Amino acid sequence: SRLPAGRPTSDLFLFETEDRLEDVATKKVAYNKQKNSVLGLQVVLEDASNLEEVLAFRSAAEPDAKKPKTDGDGPTPLIPLDNVLKRFAAPADVSRRGSPDGATKTTKLASMPPYLLVALQRYYVDDKWIPAKLECSVPMPDTLDLNHLRGRGLQEGEQELPKEEESAPAAAEVVLPDEELVAQLISMGFNENGCKRACVAVKNSGAEAAMEWVIQHMEDADFASPFDPTAAAAPAAAAAAGAQHDPEAVMTLSSLGFSEPQAKLALDNTGGNAERAADWLFSHMDELDGLLAAAASGGAAAPAAGGASAVLDGDGTYTLHGIVSHLGKHTGCGHYVAHVNRNGKWYFYNDEKVALSEAPPLDVGYVYCYRRSDLQPGALSQ
Repeated sequence: SRLPAGRPTSDLFLFETEDRLEDVATKKVAYNKQKNSVLGLQVVLEDASNLEEVLAFRSAAEPDAKKPKTDGDGPTPLIPLDNVLKRFAAPADVSRRGSPDGATKTTKLASMPPYLLVALQRYYVDDKWIPAKLECSVPMPDTLDLNHLRGRGLQEGEQELPKEEESAPAAAEVVLPDEELVAQLISMGFNENGCKRACVAVKNSGAEAAMEWVIQHMEDADFASPFDPTAAAAPAAAAAAGAQHDPEAVMTLSSLGFSEPQAKLALDNTGGNAERAADWLFSHMDELDGLLAAAASGGAAAPAAGGASAVLDGDGTYTLHGIVSHLGKHTGCGHYVAHVNRNGKWYFYNDEKVALSEAPPLDVGYVYCYRRSDLQPGALSQ
C-alpha cells in the first residue's frame, strides 16, 4: 500500500484514541484525542474464563511449593479477547483538577488506521519487582471487528466541561540531596556524586529506593561526575516547556504495548532516558490513566490539521496479517519470532530461517498486525 508523497510509512499505523472524561459531581464531559501507533491491551488473570479452575489448581499446589514446577503444570488461563476489549473500554476512576469528587474516564478509538498493531500486555512486574510474563492463551481472530469501539465525540444532551486556561510552564524544581541519606549511601561504598544523583532522582524518598537507582545507574558515563542540582532539574523543565521527545525512544516504549502519551509521560518523568522510562511504566501500570489525566488537566488536545498530519481512517474491520511472538519468561530474555500471512499462506520467520507454518500461534502472540479489510490497491496514494 503506497502513501502520498511526503507522508512517512509510520502513518500507516497511526490512529487516534478518544478519551471521554465525565465529572462525577456535575456529569459534564470533556473529550480529548491522543495519537498512538500501537493499541495496547492489558491482559490480566482475572479475565480468564477458566479462572476458578486455575486458582483451584494453584491453591491445591501450594503445599508442594518445594516441588519443582514446569511451565506445563496446571491449566493454562484462557482469556477471551472480548474480555480484554471490555477492560480496555471500561470506565475508570481518575483524578482531575477542578473536580473534587474525581471523574470517570472511558477510552474508544477515534480512527481506524490502515494497519493496526495490537500489543497484548502480558508483561508485568511481580511482587518482588522482577519483570514477569503471564503465561496464558488469548485466541485472536482472523477477522477483527472494532466498529463497536469507535468514539463518536460529544453527543446530543451532553454538556461540556469548561475549558481550562493553559498555565505557563512551571519553573524547574531544584531538589537538593538529603545529606543524611547521601552519607548513608556513601557508607555502603558508593561514589559521593552518584549518591547525590540517586537521592535527587528518587526525591529523597528513602535509602532503599536510592540504592536501587545507584545499582541501575552505576555504569552511566556521568555517574561519578561533579553533581549540579540545578542541571539535574533541567530535563523536567524542558519537559514542562514542551520539549520534543526522542521519536526512537517513544517507538521503543510503544513497542512494549504502551500508548504514545504514556511513553512520553514516562520520558518526562525520567529525564528522557528510555531504559528508566520502561521501568517507570511497568512500576506505574495501575495508575497510568490517572497520571495522564492529571498531566493533561482535562484540557482537550488540539485537533489535527489537514494534509499530512491528519490520520488515515476507514471501516473498523480488520484481517490478521502478521504475528510477533516472544519466547521467554520476560522481556529481559528470550527470543522474538514472526509469522506472516502472504497470499493466504502463513510463513514462519526465525532470524534467517523461513518456513511454511501450518499452525501459527494465534493465542500466544505478543504483537498482532491487522490490515484494514476495506483497503484497495492504491487507495492510500489518493
